[in-house]
Formats: sequence, structure tokens, C-alpha cells
Amino acid sequence: MAKRKQPSRKPSTSLKKSKKSGGSGTFLNKLLAAVSIFVIIAVLMGLAGWIGYEAGKEHAAKSCEKRLGSYRSDIEKLRSRLKNIGPEAAPKAESKREELSEIRDYASAGGESATAKPTVKKEVALARPKLAIIIDDVAFPSQIKEIKSLPWKITPSIFPPTPRHPDTPKFAKSLRHYMIHLPMEAVSYNHAEKETLTTESTESQIDQRLRKLRRWFPNAKFINNHTGSRFTADIESMALFYPLAKRYGFTFIDSRTTPKTVVPKIAELNSDPYVGRDIFLDNKPDIGYIQNQLKKAVRIAKAHGYAIAIGHPHKTTLKALSESGAILKGVDVVYMDELYSKIR
Repeated sequence: MAKRKQPSRKPSTSLKKSKKSGGSGTFLNKLLAAVSIFVIIAVLMGLAGWIGYEAGKEHAAKSCEKRLGSYRSDIEKLRSRLKNIGPEAAPKAESKREELSEIRDYASAGGESATAKPTVKKEVALARPKLAIIIDDVAFPSQIKEIKSLPWKITPSIFPPTPRHPDTPKFAKSLRHYMIHLPMEAVSYNHAEKETLTTESTESQIDQRLRKLRRWFPNAKFINNHTGSRFTADIESMALFYPLAKRYGFTFIDSRTTPKTVVPKIAELNSDPYVGRDIFLDNKPDIGYIQNQLKKAVRIAKAHGYAIAIGHPHKTTLKALSESGAILKGVDVVYMDELYSKIR
């Protein structure tokens, strides 16, 4: 009996589909894994970049702060240098103005021949003649330093504070011996200091000015005039000023910028000895001239017991004083308060 032929079996469609589906799933899984890895790498790279950026930003900030700190340090150094340089430079401008202020006021009033020593000068018998040397127009600490470097007892006369030299009361606090150099109206000077006393000043205005001076300079005992050829020649103005100055504890020393000064008469009316300048040292910026003026001052001191000389903080004046030991050996160079205690 012939065998029945078995029919051949074809793979089922579902199996084929399953295999196809399995292959497709593997590819997708691999693709997904690859994408995931790529994303993770990208995220990590982004994170690393962000961390690097932040670190860089922090470094840049620190670097910037360091540079700013350096700039601040440079600025502070510059400010410090300017503070030190300012006072050194300012006296040069000041001395230029001095030539146009007190000396010009003095010259316009007739000079030394017209302002000869008043006959009212009190003569004093002393064991040794005394010479007080006043340096007017002091406005800066550097000038005080130069005056202190001299081997003599020099009395600085200090300007009241103004915007040009605001710190005069501050550095005066460190001094035991000084005066106030008070601006007063001149006949022909057109560049008056701030709050200069004039012949139009009222009693109240003079009082206010003196009250300020006492507050600024609590230890000051003496005032002398800066310029003032008009004010010190005006009897009414000086009659107001002089007793008010005494009330505030000030003694007035006449710079004698005019031969018409009424201060001797006013001092006599107030039962005080007249105290005024005998010699201007530096009308000419020449060492030989200044030393010759010192010789005149020494002769006056020997003749009358004392003398008062006035100079200014010029380099030439200070140099001349430093080199005048031989000229001054015959007198005692004393502070103004030491001299006044001998002649009052």
C-alpha cells in the first residue's frame, strides 16, 4: 500500500512576524540606548561646561577684584602723595601772592624810610638783648616743618582757615608758640583774603570774627595784621578792634604796614605798651639783603633791649636765617610770648 505523502508545512506568518518584530525591537533598544548615552554625555558635557564657566567666572571675578584692589591701592597712594605734595607745592603759589600782598602793601605805604621805628617804642633793660623773629603768612604744615628745622626760636604767624588753606587750626594745635596772622584792609591790595576786616566792618562783625579766631585757635595769645595799611591807620576801626581783641585774650602786634598807623595811640589809650615790628627781613629775595636786615634788627635790640623782625616763609628767607648764626650770637632769639613777658 503506497504511503500517503505528508503535506509540507510552511512557517507560520505569525512566527515570521515575531522574528521580524524581535529584530526591530533590538534595533530600537540599541538606538534608544545610543540616544540615552548621547544625551547623558551631552548633559555631562553641558554640566562640565557650566561648572567650568562658573569656575571661570569666579576666577574672573577674583581677578577683577584683585585688579580693583590694586587700583584702589594705587588711588590711595596717589591721594597720599597729593596730600604730601600739595602743601609743598602750595607755598610756591602762596609766596608769589605774598610778593603782591603784604610786601606790596608795605612798599605802597612808603617803605622803611616812611615807617621808621616809632618814638613810643618802650626801652627795656635786660641782661642780654632779645630778638623776636616772626614768620608771617604761614598756611601749610610743610612751612611749620621748615621753621622748626631752624636752630632758632621762630614764631610762626598763621592764617585763619580759608578754602585755600583749611587746615591751619588743625596743625596749630600741635604748637606751643604761634600767632594769628589776621587779614586787614590794605590801601592798594586788590586780592584780599576771605573775611578780611575792613574799615566798613561793624563792631558786631569784628566781634564775630574774633570769636571764630578764639574757637579755632584756643591757645593763641597774639594777633598781627596781614596787610592792613588802611585798617590800622583808621582810628575808628582800631578803636573798635583793639579792646575787643583784648576781651578775647589777644594782644595785638602791629606789623606796621603803614607810617600812618594809629596802633601806638590806641595801645596807650588802653594802658598797654605799644609792640610793633622794627624790621621787615625779606623785602628783597636775596640772602645778602636779608642778613643785612638781620644786622639792623640786632643793632636795634642792643640799643633798646629788644627788637621784632618779620619775614615770610620763602626758601631764601629760611636759608638766610639758617646761615646767620654769627649775626645772631649777640642776642637771644626768643618766642614772641617770651619777649612780651619781658616788656609788658
